[in-house]
Amino acid sequence: MQQRHRGGQWHTRSTDRCVVYLHIPKTAGRTLSSALVKNFPSEKTVHLDILDAEVDEELDKIPLETRSRARLLWGHFPYGVHTHIPRHCEFVTVLREPVARVVSVYKFILRTPRHVLYDRVTRERVSLEDYVESGMDEGQTGNSQTRQLSGRQFGVVDRAALEEAKHNLAGFLVVGLTEHFEETFALLRRSLGLRIPFYVTRNESPPFRASERALELIRERNELDQELYAFARGLFLDQVARQGKTFGLEVSAFRALRPLSRAGGGWAEGFLRKLSDTRAIKRLVG
Repeated sequence: MQQRHRGGQWHTRSTDRCVVYLHIPKTAGRTLSSALVKNFPSEKTVHLDILDAEVDEELDKIPLETRSRARLLWGHFPYGVHTHIPRHCEFVTVLREPVARVVSVYKFILRTPRHVLYDRVTRERVSLEDYVESGMDEGQTGNSQTRQLSGRQFGVVDRAALEEAKHNLAGFLVVGLTEHFEETFALLRRSLGLRIPFYVTRNESPPFRASERALELIRERNELDQELYAFARGLFLDQVARQGKTFGLEVSAFRALRPLSRAGGGWAEGFLRKLSDTRAIKRLVG
C-alpha cells in the first residue's frame, strides 16, 4: 500500500524487504541517493559511511531495533553489511568507467577542503600522476570497485576478489552505470516502485584535462576494475533489453529534464516534485 506524508512525498509500497544501495564513490551517487531517500520514511532509513572502519564495530553501534525496521540502507560500505540487517535485502549499485572514476576522485579532493587529503594535495601541489603513483589513497585509486563489491575491505584485491565481486553483482536487483544515468534511474524507478520519479543533479564539476601518463597509471592500477566494469555493463544491457516499449520514452523524458535538474536549489526540486504528480507524467512512468 502506498503512503503519502507531509510535504507531498510519496513513499514506496509497504514491503518486508530492505533496499541496500551500495554507493561506490564518484559514481553520481549523491544525485541518486538524494532521490532514493525521498521515497522512504526517514525512520526506516539507515545511512552508513564505513569504507575505512571495521564493519562489525560500526554496525554494533546501531540499535537492533533500528536495523530491524530499515527499508533503505545506503552509503559507502563494503558488500556484506547487509548481514547485519535482519530482513530480506535487495541490492542496487552504480559502477563507473574506472579511469574516469579515479580522475573524479582527484578532482573532488582538489575542491573539498574537508577532505582528509585536501591540505596535502593542495599544499604540495600533488599532480594526478603523483596522487595515483604515490599510493597515498590506494583504497580509491587501485581496483576500489572490485574491493567494495567483493567485501574485501582490508584484504588483498586479486582475481579471486574479482570473481567474488562478479558473483555478488550478478545477484543485484539493479546494476547501473554512471555513463547511462537516465537509463539507470529508469531501471531503479521501475524495480523499486519510486513514487517521486525525478532527481536533482548534485555535485557536477568542470572538465579536467589529464595527462596520458596519468591515464596510463590509472589503467595499470585498475585492471580488475576494468574487467568488473565490462561485466557490469553486460548485466546493465541485459536489464535494459528486458524492458518494455515505454522504457525509451521514459528515458527520453528524464534526459529532456536533465538541464532543469542541474539548476539546483529548492525551486527546481519543488517543480520536479509537482511535475511528477501530473497526469501525463504518471501515465508515462506508470
